[in-house]
Order: sequence, then structure tokens, then C-alpha cells
Amino acid sequence: MSVEIRAHPKFSSRIDRLRLKRIVQKTVRGEKTPASLTIYITTDAEMHKLNRAFHGTDAPTDVLSFPMDNGGDIAISYDTAKRQARDAGWRIADEIDLLAVHGILHLLGYDDVTPRKRAKMWKRQEAILGRKING
Repeated sequence: MSVEIRAHPKFSSRIDRLRLKRIVQKTVRGEKTPASLTIYITTDAEMHKLNRAFHGTDAPTDVLSFPMDNGGDIAISYDTAKRQARDAGWRIADEIDLLAVHGILHLLGYDDVTPRKRAKMWKRQEAILGRKING
């Protein structure tokens, strides 16, 4: 398994790459799947462009997953993570961990389009992160 953590220069010094790499590895090991992943932390503006280009949604979002053979790429908005962390009452690093796990689970086939699927996905995220998620 290989994990690459990249960050927009605006946020590069604020990302705890070792922490993020550990949660990514824990998620992949827990799902018993070998994967090569790139996690990219970026801005709302860039996420808006990606969301429009790949999903046809003209708005920023918190996390996007792009599947590839044996893994994929995950883009996370630092701006949105910061807002969501404040709303949840935890650190930005905690929110980025959650978004990385969420993105990986999407790559592995989890979905959150129905209440039942969402509950299953949230339960798995909570197990990986070791804490309750109010989502």
C-alpha cells in the first residue's frame, strides 16, 4: 500500500501528514484491501471546479473520491473542513481524518445515498476513528 499526502501551498504547513497517513493506513488495513491512495488537501475554489467538472454540481464540497485500479485519489477542502470542525466542536485535523476515511470508504464501495447505507457507512467511520460522529 502506498499513500501520498499532498496539500495546496496555502495549507501545506498546517497538515499533519504523519497523522493523516496513519488514519489512511488504518482504514485500508481495516477494510482488508491493498490500495494506493493520494490525498490532496485544497481550497473550496478548487473543490468547486472539481465538483463541477466531475459531478456536474456547481458548488464546493468537503470531499471527493476518484476511483482508480487498486486505489484512487481523494480531494479534501481545507476551507470546508475548518468550518465543519468548528461546527462539530473538534479540531480541523479530526475533521480531515473523518473526510479522508469517508473518501476511502466511498472508493471501497460504501455509499450514503439512502438512510440505511448512510447509517452503515457512519458506523464504519466511527469504528475506524474510535469516536461518535454527529452527521
